[in-house]
Amino acid sequence: MIKVYLKQALTLMKQHRLFSGIYILGTGLSIALVMTLFIIFYVKFAPIYPEYNRNRILVLKDVKRVSKQNEGNWSLNSGASWYVVKELMANLQHCEALAAANLDEWNDYRISLPDGGNLKVAANFTNSDFWRVFNFNYVEGHPYTSEQIEAKEPVAVLSASLSKRLFATTATVGRKFFFNGKEFTVCGVVEDVSNATPETVGDLWVPLTHSSWITREYDSDNLMGSLHLFFLAPSASDKEALRNEILEVIHKYNQQNEHYVHDVFEQPDEYWLSTFRSGFVDAQVTPWNVLKSHLITLLAFLIIPALNLSGMISSRMDSRMAEIGVRKAYGATDRSLVSQVLWENLLLTCIGGLVGLLLSYLIVLMASDWILTLFDAFIMFPGKEYKLTFEMLFNPVVFTSALLFCVILNLFSALIPTVWALRRSIISAIHAKR
Repeated sequence: MIKVYLKQALTLMKQHRLFSGIYILGTGLSIALVMTLFIIFYVKFAPIYPEYNRNRILVLKDVKRVSKQNEGNWSLNSGASWYVVKELMANLQHCEALAAANLDEWNDYRISLPDGGNLKVAANFTNSDFWRVFNFNYVEGHPYTSEQIEAKEPVAVLSASLSKRLFATTATVGRKFFFNGKEFTVCGVVEDVSNATPETVGDLWVPLTHSSWITREYDSDNLMGSLHLFFLAPSASDKEALRNEILEVIHKYNQQNEHYVHDVFEQPDEYWLSTFRSGFVDAQVTPWNVLKSHLITLLAFLIIPALNLSGMISSRMDSRMAEIGVRKAYGATDRSLVSQVLWENLLLTCIGGLVGLLLSYLIVLMASDWILTLFDAFIMFPGKEYKLTFEMLFNPVVFTSALLFCVILNLFSALIPTVWALRRSIISAIHAKR
């Protein structure tokens, strides 16, 4: 029966080309907008290189310090201190690894080139656990160790593109280069990281003890600093226990501190929620606030085209009332008629969905230098390329989302006018166009 419905739908498409074209184009444009949103948020939330452990990560960024003697005396930082990593959170039972990173976009870091010039680079200062929390693909070599960090050894991991720029090859382990006037040794080379993953992006990665920001706070017991912290739980189900443990440690620290209370704004966050923190303290970043604002946008993209398509289908149903009346007179049930109309519209919707899917990829690829920052209040390294990889764009989740949206759009736009038309009696339907 379904095969018959689809054959009839193809015949109707040929007979009503204008209607079919408008229907497919309208569906395609609406799905393109929604799919563009899906792709943006997939890149932000899903496990992609090198952040494959996002579902097990909790993030702490913002710290505020308030004086116990004078609540009006407060200060804040978009980051935690080295003391938090080294001492305060060193023995968490539910933490497999604690990555600390200072992606310093404020200073002008440069590498000396072989031709005598210099190149501005994005430098990411990290601890050794950074390489455990995030899964980089090594072209050659290995990351630096905790012992090398403590000894302040001048070693670095380079991106493949920077390695080629400096040495015309990625086989560079053991070779020397000058970073901000100091000689460093290459210990590893990794595949390039896109600016689409701003927490891990960089041209080179250096032990955090070489950062001037970290050096100034190295011996302090203050919780405020310049590090973003990434707590890796053993499994996704352990995240809540880990979060409670972190908050308990901070609570005890505040009780013991005679001078200050430190506020972490209900952090650590789930990784997806942390992406909405702007880089400055924002206590209003909650799951409900984030979901509410974007759910409204998604519903608008869903409901508005569904209403337009529903109006078109309603008009088309009026022109088919005589046909429906005759079929009902010969014993066709309302269920079979509704099924027929839904299958006809599902075919059109699927064609429109394919068009929309292709349009969404075209939109994202053409506007990749800015479209991934649509929902970012703060952009790290705005001039750095937003490289989109195959795994970011072509993923089962994306295709499943497109199919689901097609089905929802079909049900919204076709079911209501069809059911409404079938309420008419057989006689009224047969004589509808007389």
